Amino acid sequence: MSFCCRSYGVIAAALAAAMVCWSGQADAAPRVPANDSVVVERLPPAFLALRRSPQWNGGGETNVAEALAAARRYIEVGQTYSDPRAYGYAQSALGKWWDADPAPTEVLVMRARILQFRHQFAPALQQLEAALRVDQFDPDAWLLFASIAQVQGDVRAARSACLKLIPIADPLLGATCAASTAALSGHDDTAAPLIESALRGASAASGAEKVWAWTTLAEMNARLEKNEAATAAFREALKLSPDDVYARAAFADLLLDTGQGTAARQILGDAAQADALLLRAAIAAERTRSADADGLRADLAQRFAEARARGDETHLREQARFTLEVEHDPSRALELAARNFRVQREPADARILLEAAAAVGDRAAAQPALEWLARTGINAPRLQQLALGLSGGAAP
Repeated sequence: MSFCCRSYGVIAAALAAAMVCWSGQADAAPRVPANDSVVVERLPPAFLALRRSPQWNGGGETNVAEALAAARRYIEVGQTYSDPRAYGYAQSALGKWWDADPAPTEVLVMRARILQFRHQFAPALQQLEAALRVDQFDPDAWLLFASIAQVQGDVRAARSACLKLIPIADPLLGATCAASTAALSGHDDTAAPLIESALRGASAASGAEKVWAWTTLAEMNARLEKNEAATAAFREALKLSPDDVYARAAFADLLLDTGQGTAARQILGDAAQADALLLRAAIAAERTRSADADGLRADLAQRFAEARARGDETHLREQARFTLEVEHDPSRALELAARNFRVQREPADARILLEAAAAVGDRAAAQPALEWLARTGINAPRLQQLALGLSGGAAP
């Protein structure tokens, strides 16, 4: 799985979000309620508990340990619910430590996590490099470094960071990190068995770490079109964490790919919980001609319009997918997908670019994704079939 958006356990409460740590509601224009009885937002109970704690906003004399603990907890809750507000709360919890110079390595890594979530990759890497100059054995820093390298398409750097992680982190985290980068290099024969073996010996791993491992394994199998194995792994992940937004959305993608739109809606549940779920619900509704298809389309269109008004381009992949699959505007989708691929280069980014280019019949626009496929050696039949179609049947 893409771990740009995920992180599990104490080691990396940060890797906020892939696919799915997305919500178009982030930083939306303020809404003024008509009166005090109007409910503007409903916060998860865990957020409310944190807000009542003295260190929730980093105010006053909060020490660095308390500030970091609050920030980590916000990010953990934000990951579970795919709520982007968590990262603003996490920054606020750091208080004076957000701008401190010099800063403890833990603060540098926490800053990097928040910057990474906002797709500010260059400054995030600067924070990590500073942390690693002080402590080259910091597992948090290496895992986040691997995440950013992977999302930028630098599989070699991601693999190197994962290898640094293995001897200093929980075995399941190290194995999952290494297996993820191995799969992106076409080494599926070793990637999946590595995670499976680590899971068998993961009695001491946290539940969150196991969810990451199972979801990563599921996505590997889904990419190889081993659908039964992928389904089984997704169900293991959701057995451990039924509310996990990433796992639900990724499982829904598999069901959509296999023509099971109704089943996808069931997995998504209350799709209003997170925009990542709402996107897939809109796609499923479109394909199954559900009565709520128009309403879901309108909701997402409004959220994307708000994002454009803010100049927010952090979720171009999702906008491109919505534009192609729900609004059926391949030319606009291709423009969005191409802009996205200049920033993010993971399998899902390549896929939407190839699909949009194929819909328009523009091989030149797909060239960056074709080159990425050739360079990485990734084994992904669906992507390779798209590439062959764009190449007129010749290998890309």
